[in-house]
Parts: sequence; structure tokens; C-alpha cells
Amino acid sequence: MRQRKRINVRGIVQGVGFRPFVYRAAHDLDLAGFVRNTTEGVDIEVEGDKKRIEQFLSMLQGKKPPAAVIDTLDIHTVKPRNTRRFVIRKSTRRDGFTHIAPDIATCEDCRRELCDPEDRRYRYPFINCTNCGPRYSIIRETPYDRAQTSMASFMMCEKCTNEFKDVFDRRFHAQPDCCAQCGPAFVLYALKHMTFAPVDPVIAAGRLLRRGSIIAIKGTGGFHIACDATNTQAVRRLRQTKKRPAKPFAIMCTLPHARTVAYISDSEEECLCSPIAPIVVLRKQGSRISDAVAPHNPYIGIMLPYLPIHYLLLEIVPFLIMTSGNIQDEPIARDVVEVKGKLGSIVTHVLTHERAIENRCDDSVGFVFPNRGFSIIRRSRGYVPSPLELPDVVMPVLALGPELKSTFVLASNREAYMSPHIGDLDNLETLEFFKEMITKYQRWFRIDPVCIAHDLHPDYLSTRIAADYALPQIAVQHHVAHIMSCLGECGIHDRAIGIAFDGTGYGLDGRIWGGEFFVGDLIQQERVAHLEYLPLPGGDSSIRRPYRIAIAYAAVLCDRIFKPGGVSRKEVCSVLTMLKDHRSTIETSSMGRLFDCVAGMIGLVREITYEAEGAINLEYCAVPRISGRYRYSLIEDEPLRISVAPIIEGVLADLEKGVARSTIAAKFHNTIVQFSLEVVQRLSTLYKTRLVCLSGGVFQNRRLLVHLVQELEKAGFTVYTHRRLPTNDGCISYGQVIYAHACRLKDKQG
Repeated sequence: MRQRKRINVRGIVQGVGFRPFVYRAAHDLDLAGFVRNTTEGVDIEVEGDKKRIEQFLSMLQGKKPPAAVIDTLDIHTVKPRNTRRFVIRKSTRRDGFTHIAPDIATCEDCRRELCDPEDRRYRYPFINCTNCGPRYSIIRETPYDRAQTSMASFMMCEKCTNEFKDVFDRRFHAQPDCCAQCGPAFVLYALKHMTFAPVDPVIAAGRLLRRGSIIAIKGTGGFHIACDATNTQAVRRLRQTKKRPAKPFAIMCTLPHARTVAYISDSEEECLCSPIAPIVVLRKQGSRISDAVAPHNPYIGIMLPYLPIHYLLLEIVPFLIMTSGNIQDEPIARDVVEVKGKLGSIVTHVLTHERAIENRCDDSVGFVFPNRGFSIIRRSRGYVPSPLELPDVVMPVLALGPELKSTFVLASNREAYMSPHIGDLDNLETLEFFKEMITKYQRWFRIDPVCIAHDLHPDYLSTRIAADYALPQIAVQHHVAHIMSCLGECGIHDRAIGIAFDGTGYGLDGRIWGGEFFVGDLIQQERVAHLEYLPLPGGDSSIRRPYRIAIAYAAVLCDRIFKPGGVSRKEVCSVLTMLKDHRSTIETSSMGRLFDCVAGMIGLVREITYEAEGAINLEYCAVPRISGRYRYSLIEDEPLRISVAPIIEGVLADLEKGVARSTIAAKFHNTIVQFSLEVVQRLSTLYKTRLVCLSGGVFQNRRLLVHLVQELEKAGFTVYTHRRLPTNDGCISYGQVIYAHACRLKDKQG
């Protein structure tokens, strides 16, 4: 029985070897027809025996290339045409769009060829195939064809052309395909004199790194700043020139070398070796790298090589610091002009090439949460621009996200297209990058928003950008967006208790929130409990110097004058005067500030040099197997308030007794877990729900997260946490989409 089927495929099906896979499957089953890329995805028509077509349809789902993702398969029966061959047709344009594949780490086949002296691409640093290589970072327009990428200027040689046309070759229709005869090449030169290396640039760069140099290296989505991770002098020099005195660096090494510096579980190894190849935060062991890489830190961020150039460099220098090629809070550099203008005081040499980076994309970061999988801290390379599923069909929305850890989302139907990590919107360069990517996303994904969602804070740059659009605007409270993002990601439509712990979020009452409990669903959220409001003297100056928060909380909560070591009496008096006169103070319920207070009180950090440094040090200071905790009290009110005065009194008492800082830190963590559990239990009884979701930057604290989840589950609650989205502010734009959609539905119904 001869049939013909027309199949429209949507998903990540371009640039991942999908068409050659379809061709080979049809050829093996002796089916006729065609396959072609369109601006919406891939069109297939197959004609032949009915049973063989059924086999073909089964293979589309079950044996597709590893990087391919099929979202929808629309199958229609059409009239047979009695064709006898299966062909790949030229791409066509329609009114729709196709998904764009993320950049994919070098596959094992390409790695073997890279290391094979008999292979014609031996040691060629741009080796790739349909299963790996650049995608998102090089694309200009869809559909994904070579002419629409930054490889357009490189004409394939005869050998590469033959591979490209051979349907049974691994490089059949691999758009970035090239070799040393026809593709880009690396060059190395000294930045100061613009003098080129006279020998193999990769070997020369490796030798410079081994001798202690700091070099800018062009990658897939931007430049890295690299140095030898075993060279303490080089690492310290990098810290000084990059103005990064304490924040840990990530390193790159091979898996065998990674095992010598970190403990790696099976699930962590799976994440490291995945096509995404993210930075995975692992527990340290051994001492092969410099202590200056991640000082006073039990963890180390490690990524495996994901480009051919990385493998070649690691042959010479086994452990490399590979940190983002930018200055603080600015986008990653993508060309030599930006390197020279921004990084000239940091690096001495540049290892670069001619293939343009069309779309910047930093490395993704995360950690493995036991029994819950990979938890993303920064969602970027390897993930974007793959769409995130939404819990409902939504109208077209542009959500502009928060001020810090900025991302935006363009959403329509059930798909949310989240930008890569953009950074903090507090400088012109980052703002321009933000606007550039919004324009590109609208063009690529053909979404014309009918409304704009933005943060409630009136002074955020993202809020001001919203005013540029002649569209209805919906302001979304920061922590409501946090909770809705977690519920939406997990597909939870029922009422749940939401805990949002972070540093700063503009509240509905004009004060700064950050230690909040909500009850609600994907339509509405009600704030039902929070940390008591406490004064923050001097605003940002106290955030930078957490001992000022300690002085303030001790005075207000315990009526005590607390003088931290090394702080002048004059500064203590200045803080107390601000409190007395209610001058230059703001009120906050922030959990992040409470962590800062205790960190400052026990002397863990004097001045903050990167976000959440005080809280991070407090986590790392806490010793395991301490069961003690501090008293606290719950103030029966609407909303319920958690009084932290007994906690601060307990910390001060332990300091006077000479109790170890590590014990105080552990007891403090235990206390947060205990009162969170008690509040949830009360709310559960009142609102009749056993579902709990956790969101907010404080939950990047692994000790707090793991212990709180354990205690809640032990008490019979079902707990939801982020996995595909960061728990920090990187998830806000996704939550804004859900809230904006709910508001528009209410408006229509009302």
C-alpha cells in the first residue's frame, strides 16, 4: 500500500544534523520524497510502503541526533506523486520562524580527528560537524544556512564541499564546516605593539601562559581571559588588574585532571561531559592549583574543554583559569577592538581569529542538587536560545526582567525565549547589549508583544526602558515574579506556599522586601508572612560594609552599642546618629541583609567586593554536624512577622562567650531552617496546602537549601525548586511573563 505523508517538524532541528539524519533514514527504508529547512522548522514528505513510513515516523522521535529537540510533529496524508528518489531541497521562507540551536561542545568524533596525525584536520582548531560546533553565536538570520552566518565569508574548499554534499558523511550540510585550507585561523600578537607571533600561534600562546602571561582568547561567544591556574603570581596579578580581589575564578581542565582537584559524582560528571559543557561548582580536593583561584572557598568551578582550541592549549597548560573577558558588570568582549579598549590593562597578548562573533554568550554555571539534578546559576551558553515551556498559552509578551543578573523574555503561545545572561543594567554598554538582543529576538522569533512587563521598582533601567514602548505596561513585584517563575517552571497550577529569600526587591508598600512568604497560584499571590522590617543606614554603603548593618541591628533590636573590631568609634556614632534621626535610612525585610549582618557581626568580611560575599562566607564558615540554634519569635499579625531580635541577641552572647565563628554560622543556618519550617506549617494549616516552592538568590546557599528541603519533606511537604531557571534574579523575567498574562486575562474577564 503506497502512501505519502507530509510532516512539519518544529523545535531545534536546524544545525544539529537533522536533515542528513532524515535523508539517511528515508534512504535506508527505500522511501521517496524530500526534506528542507524553512523559517518555521523542517518540512518532510515521504512516500512508499505504509509500514516503512510508520517505521520512519518512529525513527524521527527515537533515533534523532543527540542535539535535536522536537517540539511538534504535524503529520498529514497527501496524494502520492509516484516519485522514486528522496532529496534534500533548498531552504524556503515563510511567515513563521524556526528555533535556533545553542552552541554545542566538540563531539568525541571531532576530538578524535583533532588528535589523529593521519587526519587532514589534525590540530585544526575549528573542527566541527553536524553534531557539534557554533550555532547561536554565529547566526545572523534564519533559516540556519551558511550564508546567514559569520561563516559566509569563508568559501569551502573542494574537499570540504564534497563532505558537505555527501549525505553519508558526518559533515553533510554542517554549515560551519571548514578546514585549514578554507576556514578561519588563529593569530597571536602582543597587544601593546600589535606584533604577531612568528611561530604556531597556539603553541606560542601555550608557552606564554606556562611562563605566567595573562592572555585574551577568543572563544565561541566572546573572549576569555586566561592564565595558568597553578601559577599563584599570575593569578594574583589577574586579581589585581581585573579588580577582583576575592570572587572565585573558574578553571578549565580535562576530566582526569579535574578528578585531582575536585570530588566528582556520577551526576556531576554527566553534567561536565554534556554537550552544554557548563561550569559545574564542585567540592575541592587536593592542591594542584593555586589557593588564589578560589580563596577561603570549599568549592571550585570547573568546566571541561568545549572547543578544539581548548584541547590544544590544555596539552601545554593542564589547568587554565578561563574567566569572562570583560570588566566588572559589562558585556563579554567579542572583538579585538573591545579587548584593546577594555582589557588592555589586564592582558598582554591576544589569541584571536577572523570568524566574527555575532551573538555574545557567556559560560553557563550551576551545581548538582542531590536527587534533583543540575541547578542553574547562570543560564547562557549551551542553553540559549532554546525556548522554555510555559505552563499556559500566553499572548505575546516582552518581559524586561530585573536590574541585576538581567535577562529578558519574549514569549508567545507556550514558548518563552529567554536571553542569555546579560549582567547588571547599570552601565551604557550593558544597556546597549540588552537592547541589541531584544531587537534580534523579535526578528528571529517573529514575536510582536502586546504588552510589556517590568519590575515594580520605578528607578530600575529596565522600568525606564519599558516607557520606550507604546504598549500597555504591567509592573510586577519582584518576589511575586520569583514565586511565579518557580511554580511556572515546575508546571504547578495549584495553590502553594512560596518562600522568596533574596537581597533586594521593591515592595508594594514602598519598602525593600527580601524575606517573604506568599500563598497563591499562577493567577494571584498574597504576601502572608515576612521578616520584620529593620533599618538599613546609608543604603548602599551598608550593603558594601555589612558591619554597619550589624551596628544598626544590635542597636535597634538589642539596645546595645556594638563596635566591630577595626571600626572607628566615629563611624559607629555616625551609624547610630542616622538611626536616631531617621536620616538616610531605609527599611528592609531582606533575608540577604540578615545574612550580611551576622557575617559582619562575627567579622567574616569587612567590605563586600562582589555580590553576596558576606552570605557566601557565612555559608562556607559553618561547620557540619552542629544541631544548636538560636531563639526567634513569631509576631501574630497580618501578615505574620518573624522577629529576629532573639537571633541577634544570641549571636552577641556567643561572641562574648568566645564561641567559634564556625559554630555561630552553623547555628544561624539552623535557625533560618527552623523558623521557615514553622511558618510554612502555620500557613499550611491556614491555607490548606502541602505544596511549597523556593526561589531567590539566598537559595544559592547550598547548606540552607539542602537542609530546608530535607526538613520540609520530612514534615510531609512537597517541595519545588528551580532547575531550568536560576533561583537568583535570572528567573525574574520568566515570572513576569506569567504575571502579565494573568493580569491581561483578568482585564479581559473584568
